[in-house]
Amino acid sequence: MGEKCVTRGAIPDGKTVPARRAREIGALLLCITLAANPVHAETPCPIPDNLALRDISLPAAQRQVAEDGSLTVLTFGGVHTAGPDAETRGETYPAQLLANLSAALPKIEVKVVNDTPPGKNSVDVPPVLTGLIQKSGARLVIWGPGGRDVASGVDLEAFFQTVKAGIDAARRGGADVILLDTMFVPSPTRMSLIEAYRGELRSAAAAEGVPLLRRHDLMRLWSEDGLLNLAARDPAERDLVARHLFACVARGLAAPIAAAVQDGAHPN
Repeated sequence: MGEKCVTRGAIPDGKTVPARRAREIGALLLCITLAANPVHAETPCPIPDNLALRDISLPAAQRQVAEDGSLTVLTFGGVHTAGPDAETRGETYPAQLLANLSAALPKIEVKVVNDTPPGKNSVDVPPVLTGLIQKSGARLVIWGPGGRDVASGVDLEAFFQTVKAGIDAARRGGADVILLDTMFVPSPTRMSLIEAYRGELRSAAAAEGVPLLRRHDLMRLWSEDGLLNLAARDPAERDLVARHLFACVARGLAAPIAAAVQDGAHPN
């Protein structure tokens, strides 16, 4: 795949390698494995029934499918964190989402419009979201608030109200919303901060009746199962982990979205 996989010398025959060297070897093996098997192929990322989105309602998206056989989705970010060549290789989050949705909805013209996350945190999203929806023609918004809010210390009540305001803004623009749970980070200190925002996000989703993909719990599961090395420090390995994660999240979204809009599809 042309990934930036770097070795630092050969492995001595019959000798035990130190822990640091073992991690380097592990990173190399991951590079080799993913180089032979592109992340947009059958990337392993099991989603248990209790964490899967099921029986979600997306009335605006379903109407778009029924009316003209198309589906336009608005997303934010998920490009640069996957490495400099991810976009040209179709391995960014929006590209993965497009590929998975197109595969799940082969008779539907799917378009994924990706925008830079507005402003410095989620508080800046609701005021511009309706305009972004109207500009893009999207009838489904996939939004993952929380990460930037933790970093900037947004007040929890303000965060809760911001998520609700974002949902209201999307609905005013004629679009449905799917929320993504805050990402899992293998750091006890950071996790103690994230948990409070996760609680507010779940509360806002429940209050507004919108689907919430439990990305945090899925990432924790994949990390504990050894599928994602979220503690990777090598830049090349971090890029590969990000691409793997994007593929898994896209797959977790595509099936329930397809099921929600399928009844409105044109039977070509």
